[in-house]
Amino acid sequence: MDRLRTMQSFVEVIRLGSFSEAAKTLGLSRPLVSRHITDLEKHLGIRLLTRTTRRITLTEAGVEHFTFCQQLIKEIEEKESALKRRQKEPEGSLKILAPKSLTTLALGDAITSFAAACPHLNISLMLDDLSFRSYDFIERGFDVAVHTTPVRESSLVARKIANLRWLLCASPKYLTQHGEPRLPRDLTRHQCLVHINSDPSDRVWRLRDANGLASLKVQGPFASNSPSSGRPAAKRQKKFAIWPTSSWTGSVNTPYRNRSYPPPPQTSVATLTTRLSLAISSATVILFPKTTLEKPH
Repeated sequence: MDRLRTMQSFVEVIRLGSFSEAAKTLGLSRPLVSRHITDLEKHLGIRLLTRTTRRITLTEAGVEHFTFCQQLIKEIEEKESALKRRQKEPEGSLKILAPKSLTTLALGDAITSFAAACPHLNISLMLDDLSFRSYDFIERGFDVAVHTTPVRESSLVARKIANLRWLLCASPKYLTQHGEPRLPRDLTRHQCLVHINSDPSDRVWRLRDANGLASLKVQGPFASNSPSSGRPAAKRQKKFAIWPTSSWTGSVNTPYRNRSYPPPPQTSVATLTTRLSLAISSATVILFPKTTLEKPH
């Protein structure tokens, strides 16, 4: 005996006052609904209702069992609806790890918009400028990490969310004193501000020119892992720098920007743990507004 099915038949018969109407509502035959009631009464060993050609009347035990069945079915339906909704609308908790500088410059607006689009999602954002390490990301209990470095970890899923655009910049005063480089290799003779992430290739700049992608090793007395600190340093120390376009927005004293041989865009990735629900995983990738990170300034 399917106990849930017999309970549903019993509740609909009493609610509608008719075996025929209950059968139509449930998409069953009238004889099957009648048998469900009989099976339920046999299982419980009590009579739940009396029926005549004109009406159906609950017994005292039937009243008690009707209330119980009605409440149980309601709770089951509510739980099922909540589970289905979670696959369509993100809800629960989401812990995000992101770089301080990137969040300050561009990602902050994206995450704010993302939170507004997912009102049932409790978002925790942790800012950290340390180099991304997959094992650390998992062990610290994060669900999503936003970064620009490749990930080699089978338990993680990486999805592109934006291309970060970079500019080769310099103070106009520096150019007046030292001249503008005509070719990328000329930068090796200039003082440069380096964006570091504890990587041996940090001091290697890659720029596009007419011949393709040029790689050159630069030098300079100042290095930082934060684009936000590079902006004032580039102006005050009068040196060249490569920083995200968003780090220069809003400046009334816009520095020189070289567009003849720009740095290639860098992919920004949202890396997700496989324990996330499908709805949260999809929303994390789809609802992060790419335009917030990619639009030129």
